[in-house]
Amino acid sequence: MAARSNGSLPGWLYAMVVVVLLVVCVTESVIFSVFNKYLFSGPLKASLFVTATHQVSCFLGATFVALMSPPSFYKPAKLNDRASFLKLMIIPFAFVMNIGMNNLSLQFTTLALNQLIRAFSPVAISITSFLIEGKVQSIPKLTTLIFLVAGVVMGVAASPDFDMLGFLICAGSVLGQSLGIVMTAFVMGGKTVKLHVFDVLLYASLPSLIVLLPWSYAMGEVEVLKEAIETNGTGVIVGLILAGGALAFTYNLFCTLFIKLTSSVYYGVTGGFRCAMAILISFFIFPQKITAIGIAGICVAMTAFIANSFFTLNEKLAARKRKHGSPLSAKNEHEEEDEEAQKPLLGDSVRSEDASKKVLIA
Repeated sequence: MAARSNGSLPGWLYAMVVVVLLVVCVTESVIFSVFNKYLFSGPLKASLFVTATHQVSCFLGATFVALMSPPSFYKPAKLNDRASFLKLMIIPFAFVMNIGMNNLSLQFTTLALNQLIRAFSPVAISITSFLIEGKVQSIPKLTTLIFLVAGVVMGVAASPDFDMLGFLICAGSVLGQSLGIVMTAFVMGGKTVKLHVFDVLLYASLPSLIVLLPWSYAMGEVEVLKEAIETNGTGVIVGLILAGGALAFTYNLFCTLFIKLTSSVYYGVTGGFRCAMAILISFFIFPQKITAIGIAGICVAMTAFIANSFFTLNEKLAARKRKHGSPLSAKNEHEEEDEEAQKPLLGDSVRSEDASKKVLIA
């Protein structure tokens, strides 16, 4: 896509579009985090029910894109093989463990602590991949993980806002995220199935409701929803739910556009910046407390998180260079995607490679 865009747009205009999309993605990521914290701490303390409505919105949006967009942007994958089925069975479970528990934790902990604990995800993924697959990290990445652990421990332990229940739920979401990614690789036995972001929204959104809605009911969120409607009015609650659904879908849409113009690898590097921005802004919006040790811990953790992302980027660039004879480019990446799209079944695109590097859960 980037190559095609470069061919139709002047270089300066292409660069401007990429920068604008990057700013939009980072901004919307922060806004979404702040919005969820506001919603789950005040007007509607029904995080699991709201998460379920986000999934419905994403499914409807993905359906609209599938019907209206040209095949060059998105063409739904055909899921007629065992590997595809297995992956789509794991994704809803991983989503509930990851996003569902993360949103639930926002009812009990501050946004700053939530984001700091979430920054621990590279460590959790490294540990689970080592235990399940025996994968060993490089020395530079291992060093960043050590500093990341130290920073998170400093920031969390020194926080006056520490809440044990919120911490455990958020830590559970990080564990769910890492287990989802690693178990996908393990269950699929080293095979790769490439799924577009909208494939995940189209095929895996509704199955997650099978877990989210009963869990929401068991948590008493039906009564919470009724009380919220009585207190704030039906229009306000419906508006907030629709706003959250719109943020959930448009965030995926803008991220997809950015990845189409660049690469998913480059987008992954922005994770540390998005996390750091959410932490910084949260102190200007919510009544949070922090100590000098907490500030130092956040700085150490965010620096280590960003460094780990760049080392991961360099490893992938080196791997792509060995394979193609040139660094990772959007042209190479999307040429591979086009080749995959020409095959009649998603299962035909399965290749034996290091699954822990290739299999991702959106």
